Amino acid sequence: MKIFDLTGRTAFITGSSKGIGLSLAAALGAAGATLVLNARDAARLELARQDLQGRGLKVHALPFDVTDANAVEAGIAQIESTIGAIDILVNNA
Repeated sequence: MKIFDLTGRTAFITGSSKGIGLSLAAALGAAGATLVLNARDAARLELARQDLQGRGLKVHALPFDVTDANAVEAGIAQIESTIGAIDILVNNA
């Protein structure tokens, strides 16, 4: 039995290609959340996605700059249309 179960939830984590953001994503994924990683560096973000997927987690990656309002609007729309509603936001960027 999991004490902290996020199965069926989607977590969007900004700044998640390394460091604290990546660690938070790993913890949320271990608790059962589907992860959507975000950062500006697409190559580094893909390495993070592969790492977490290799741990058996459900993970997607969507690179864009969260300081660009148009990019944020398009990115959120893409997440909601392809993955579903965002239940958890970690604004780490």
